[in-house]
Amino acid sequence: MKFPLRSLRPTLAVTTSVSDLVAVSLIAVVVSVWAAVAGGSFSLLVLLACEAVFFAFYLVGSLFAGWKSLSAGVLFDLPLRLLVGYALVNTALLLLAWLSPLDIVTNFAILLAVATLVFFATPLGKPRRSDPASLYVVGICLVAATLWCQDSIRPISVQGDTVLVKPWVDGFYHAVHIRIFGASHGASSIEDFRLAGVPARLYHYGVYLTPALIKQVSGIHSYTAFAGILSPLGVFFTGLGAYAFFGSLWGAWPGLAAAAALMLLPDGAQQGMQNPFMSYHWLTQISPSATYGLALIAVSWLFVIRGCTHGSRLQVIAGWLVSGILVFYKLHFFIASALLLLLIPPLFFFGHLGLRKRALWAVSASVVYIATLVYGQKVPGVPPIRFDGSSVGEILRLVQSFAKPGALRDYLAHHMGAQFPWTSNLLFGIPFILLETLGLCVPLLVILVIRLRRRTPLLHVLFPLLLIANFLAMFFGLALDFSRSTPDELSHRPVMLMYFFVVAWIGGALGMTLIESRRLSRMARPAIIGLALLLMGVPAVLGSGVQRMWAMPRISPVRLPIGLVRAAQYIHDHGSTDDVFQDSQFDRTYTVAAWSERRAFASRTMTRMPFRSEMVEQRAVAIDRFMGIRQPKLVAATARALGFRWFLLEPGDRVDWPMEIANNPAFEMGPFRLYEF
Repeated sequence: MKFPLRSLRPTLAVTTSVSDLVAVSLIAVVVSVWAAVAGGSFSLLVLLACEAVFFAFYLVGSLFAGWKSLSAGVLFDLPLRLLVGYALVNTALLLLAWLSPLDIVTNFAILLAVATLVFFATPLGKPRRSDPASLYVVGICLVAATLWCQDSIRPISVQGDTVLVKPWVDGFYHAVHIRIFGASHGASSIEDFRLAGVPARLYHYGVYLTPALIKQVSGIHSYTAFAGILSPLGVFFTGLGAYAFFGSLWGAWPGLAAAAALMLLPDGAQQGMQNPFMSYHWLTQISPSATYGLALIAVSWLFVIRGCTHGSRLQVIAGWLVSGILVFYKLHFFIASALLLLLIPPLFFFGHLGLRKRALWAVSASVVYIATLVYGQKVPGVPPIRFDGSSVGEILRLVQSFAKPGALRDYLAHHMGAQFPWTSNLLFGIPFILLETLGLCVPLLVILVIRLRRRTPLLHVLFPLLLIANFLAMFFGLALDFSRSTPDELSHRPVMLMYFFVVAWIGGALGMTLIESRRLSRMARPAIIGLALLLMGVPAVLGSGVQRMWAMPRISPVRLPIGLVRAAQYIHDHGSTDDVFQDSQFDRTYTVAAWSERRAFASRTMTRMPFRSEMVEQRAVAIDRFMGIRQPKLVAATARALGFRWFLLEPGDRVDWPMEIANNPAFEMGPFRLYEF
């Protein structure tokens, strides 16, 4: 295969539009309002930071939209410009957080200055007129994200002596990492969230940089940045990704229909299957990193498929590069998509490629994939990848355990599970999993594939079927990792990929059918907008409480004693940002770390985490000894030697300290006592 250098050389002519710039400014306003509602007060600095951030995204995205050979045949309007700009600017911030000794605000200022200089040094094309569909989709996605994220945007309420936290319990974990990256200035400053002073492991931390930047500029609380920025912005980006992908395949209005279907339709669990574990909308709320991963994988697939159907190697390479960036955002999605991303080009690339070259390309791609997996297994935190089909029954049993009791659950329990043969598990398990996730979209997909098989390129028709097959192979084929408390992590999370592309494909296909209809084409556009407005009622009703899990009532929603929250706030208000605290129960939900915005000397985790577990236990032993000290001077001296300033004694725990220390906490509320050393 020859890759002519001329096709890779950029030919730039940057275009912008006034309506785009107005829309970008309004997006920033909406995000700042989300943060204001989540935090309880409006901040002008948040607004200014949001304006600068989204302007930077648009600026960088517009530069790549002006690369003619890259953007050929691609709907490179506002949504895709924002996503490409986000991928590049945010990823650059992540890399600089590890490599640069400068703080995150300075790093962003440098990136913005460079982007601005390049933008104004690039030849300007004619002013571009934005497609109305791109502006409609921004509005629809902003409203839908607001409605789905009701619990995040209004995260906290006080009920007597209890603080009710509506977002999933992992929100505290995310808030801790927003604080870490907001304060970062090089690799040495990025610590393991469980162990103050210990460097963090490599992981997909990319989603934290934008909210961390806004937090650092404005001074808002880390949990506010999580609830009011990180969560709803990711949901908003998924809609943009669906529009950009299917709009480039079938046109702007089918792209709008695709985004509306993704953002506004109830998923299989909400259609009556009543299994939130397989619910797309539940998963997008409890796992913000997944939403950003979905938006980026949509961009990756967009360039790969356009490159294949138009014979552009540059676009295929661009798609692969974006999938490489995905590693920093959602590693599970990269692993789930990489093989298809590598194999589809040699199979479907348009051009004069003989069978021998295609076979060589496919074999080389497979070798690269296998080699990457083998190397990736050596990276701490990457789950084992063993494709042996040994866990078919066990993963079906796990999924059933989250279904609400009833006749369907009882019936399936007599046909699926570890005690049944693989034939029975697959015969009942495949339709069960598809219906649990997609609901009525399953028969609708079959009908549309049959109708469109001769009206659109073969790859476009096969694409959702390939993703379904790929998901089912991973779901039923991968062995579960029982060394972790989430053994299904790699098998289960890609269900979101399947839902995203299948439901958006259905919406786009219906939109294209309507647009191309001889009888209905005149009414198609108003009908799409009208139906989208009508379907806003779905997230308006289902968005409140979407994060609740009936099988886990203790963490959905999270109920915290008000004394715990007030003690953490006291640490925040009376300490330094460099302070280290210790909780007598090791802050398993990371609540104290999130609320106080301080570092934990030793924290245990809710889920089993083998990495550095021995170091956590060593520090835990030191804390147990500290709590048993009887000499007055030795108590304070040990706290200073271990390196923490604050110690929170929770109900049910006791210390053997002398009375003059034990009875004189710096803060006390109910059974919670906070000591300062």
